[in-house]
Amino acid sequence: MMSFYFREMLKLIVFLYLFTITIAQLNPSQFQPLKMKAPKPDEPVIVVGGGLAGLSATLEALRNDASVILVDKSKDLGGNSAKASSGINGAGTETQKKLHIEDTTDKFYSDTMVAGDRENDPALVDLLVHESADAVEFLIDAGVDLTDINLCGGHSVPRTHWIPSPKEGKPLPVGVAIIKALKEKVIKFGEENPGKFKIETEKEVVGIVTWNDYVTGIRYQNSTGQVEEIKGKAVVLATGGFSADRTDTSLLKEFASDKLKLPTTNGAFATGDGVKMARAMGAAVVGMKNVQVHPTAFIDPKNPADQTKFLAAEALRGKGAILVNEKGERFGNELGRRDYLTDKIYKNCAGDSEAGGLHVAYMLMSEKAADSFGRPAFNFYANIKGFFKKFDNVDGAAEYIGAKKEVLTEALNTYNSFVEKYAAGEKVKDKFEKNVFPEKVNPNEVIYIAKITPAIHYTMGGLKIDRQAVVFSEFMDKPFKGLLAAGEVTGGVHGKNRLAGNSLLECVVFGRIAGKNAAAINYHIEHEEL
Repeated sequence: MMSFYFREMLKLIVFLYLFTITIAQLNPSQFQPLKMKAPKPDEPVIVVGGGLAGLSATLEALRNDASVILVDKSKDLGGNSAKASSGINGAGTETQKKLHIEDTTDKFYSDTMVAGDRENDPALVDLLVHESADAVEFLIDAGVDLTDINLCGGHSVPRTHWIPSPKEGKPLPVGVAIIKALKEKVIKFGEENPGKFKIETEKEVVGIVTWNDYVTGIRYQNSTGQVEEIKGKAVVLATGGFSADRTDTSLLKEFASDKLKLPTTNGAFATGDGVKMARAMGAAVVGMKNVQVHPTAFIDPKNPADQTKFLAAEALRGKGAILVNEKGERFGNELGRRDYLTDKIYKNCAGDSEAGGLHVAYMLMSEKAADSFGRPAFNFYANIKGFFKKFDNVDGAAEYIGAKKEVLTEALNTYNSFVEKYAAGEKVKDKFEKNVFPEKVNPNEVIYIAKITPAIHYTMGGLKIDRQAVVFSEFMDKPFKGLLAAGEVTGGVHGKNRLAGNSLLECVVFGRIAGKNAAAINYHIEHEEL
């Protein structure tokens, strides 16, 4: 009962606040008919956030004849999307067909729902999987080479599309390549269509402007600290999640305080700005307690206790990396769900004092696994970042781990026996229910080892949206007029746990939907027809 009354009181406070702000801005002598107050159809779409969701929304809005102002608080565009390393999922794509991979949207839907413990919004997941092939083509058409496919944890078939690693030269991570391609697209569109597109960087949005139940723009803080306003007919929030939110108004502290001590793979900009702004005006949120901890973030030997970690891409395990504990024992399915593998690390791996007491596992790879992943990309991890150490055989590897040579050797030989059977076409499954075995890790050959630990990676919760990407108002018990959202700022798609490759997909699918629907808004005509 207390929670009900508290919620109703909160709604009343929000209403009074918005009412007061509205009245304060009005002059009785300036009252006009409602149709003159609603945003006009030729006003711009304002996109807040320049990651993949924001760029997808921008491009789609521009293609649907809207003008767009893209605002980002950072110096450059990209956000966490630029850090993505595993790829983007797609079911029934041309790339899958060329590689003779049989997949369906039904399989993809099932994998996504199972991964999320069926706490996902079924309608949003249905849209996600059925639009996935078009989303991949959208990026390919933008110039991104997505002709290689990984099998990542929790997937029943390979469907995570990424960029083939070059045989030599500098690799281009999939996230960087995608952001680069879409950024070039929107900038070129703006150059070819003067007055249609504008980018505003280093401007922190601090509020959403409304009139009655219409969203009419944003307020942002410029570099001098002054607050200014941009008017528009719609606002698309693409501000990302709150995985690095340790601010005074921390959403992590409010909804997942048990994870505050963990490191994060996110940039410092991931502070939940969009969620906070929309929530302050009555927006509904869903799944906020569902914060994903990624099982494999690198421990940097140069700074093992650093709270910001570099992600050890899931594709490493997809190409043959295995995990052992300090005893030299495997303890789980390396291609299991992220929450499953994280739990296995917590239960089977000891804390490391140098890493601030974090639970640490050891990632082992062979030369063939490194080749399969792509040498330029692997060498970036091993040689440039220094995450992997190289050992001639199991002797040095066991000594580094602190394990008995006999124990580690037995673990490797047992694993390799499954690799041999799998390569021969047998249907096999080990005691951890693993049924895909990419490469051997031979005790008598070179072994690469990196220390990894779980780290906060993604927030599944966020603003409640519908299939049109419109944000739902809990206060008004209906969707907002002119407030849309896409990407990690939203909740509902992933449930309790996100599949690798679904984050970039979500950004493209719902970013495009948000951009298209924002461009189509035409309140002025609606009111003339009343």
